[in-house]
Amino acid sequence: MKSDLDRLIQERGFGGIVVMGEVEGNHALRYMTNSARITHGIVVKKPGEQPVIIVNGMERDEAAKSGLPVRTMAEFGYYEMIKETGSPFEGQVRLLAKILDEYGIKGQVSFYGVGDPGQSYVLLNRLAAEKPDIVPTGEPETTIFDEAYETKDDLELEAMRSVAERTNAAMGETLGFIKSHRVEDGRLVKSDGSPLTVGDVKTFLRARLNAANLTDDGETIFAIGRDAGVPHSRGEDPDVLELGKSIVFDLFPRDMTTGYYHDMTRTWCLGYAPDEVQRAYDEVMHIFNNAMEALKVGEACSVYQEMTCDFFEERGHPTIRSNPATNDGYVHSLGHGLGLQIHARPRLSSISTDVIKPRQVFSVEPGLYYPERGFGVRIEDTVYVDDDGEIHSLTPFPKDLVIEVG
Repeated sequence: MKSDLDRLIQERGFGGIVVMGEVEGNHALRYMTNSARITHGIVVKKPGEQPVIIVNGMERDEAAKSGLPVRTMAEFGYYEMIKETGSPFEGQVRLLAKILDEYGIKGQVSFYGVGDPGQSYVLLNRLAAEKPDIVPTGEPETTIFDEAYETKDDLELEAMRSVAERTNAAMGETLGFIKSHRVEDGRLVKSDGSPLTVGDVKTFLRARLNAANLTDDGETIFAIGRDAGVPHSRGEDPDVLELGKSIVFDLFPRDMTTGYYHDMTRTWCLGYAPDEVQRAYDEVMHIFNNAMEALKVGEACSVYQEMTCDFFEERGHPTIRSNPATNDGYVHSLGHGLGLQIHARPRLSSISTDVIKPRQVFSVEPGLYYPERGFGVRIEDTVYVDDDGEIHSLTPFPKDLVIEVG
């Protein structure tokens, strides 16, 4: 949780941290600014002290909504620095040096955020030359943010419950839209007799997401037939919704204000399910229920991936454990944490060192994929662990395979 940051910074021996860049796609900056509606900025934090946000003066009021102290770049003479050097880049080097000076941040200083890798490398080397009492650094493996994100405070849980409710509602509205179409020659058709397509469904969905202040950034998976057998195939807009073909509908939007995600997947067959799809679905549902019942605080996350591989291998399916290169069968891990990132800790994989803890939020998503046989199946709920260790699903959406249409 955010309250762990001071401890994590001190454990690593950092004299302070800097988080910077544009906010879009910058989960660390969103986290530090409490999702304030700014476009870019710099956050500095010294151990034991409150973070400070430095922004363009035009965004000072939005930055203030974070509840943190706000300074403007003009207060540090940033624009004069650009004039003196004739370079916005050199001006930024001097700005960072002055900020660190003013807040007494020395020694190892760890940097986070987003930016061009090459330019960031040059920037930090120039900063070290400009300010010899600091050693710019970063974290190659698990960062302080990876650890802090792993558990959620009350405000984060509230935000994620809200996103979950609206995501479930959007999936329900989309299912209603699909069912409102009639069947003709083994496919769904619109009122003008033209076929209903994947693109039509996504257009409807995005309108409903937008109305709920959610965005999928064009990434929703709505894949039918062979594409459903490729886990991250988004589906092709021209594909027609035909009866009896499996549809994998993986919906993972984020709130446009808070930046928090929800993640859920359902598999549907319109009208009827072929026998092999039904068998695969029953097996996926079986291990989904087994895993949900087995989840326990203190248990290694890897246990649940191993359990899932055991189950599928016993039934003759390849897994990434039995064949890491397989494109058939069970080809991914059982789940992942989420929050301001769609993929975070804890990771329910064989190589994970994470354990189940109170206040975690993560997905549970077994699946089976056979692209050359024309189908795939995945079921996914996002769950959270309460303070008493109880597991709760944030995805109470029905899990029916066959969707009646007519």
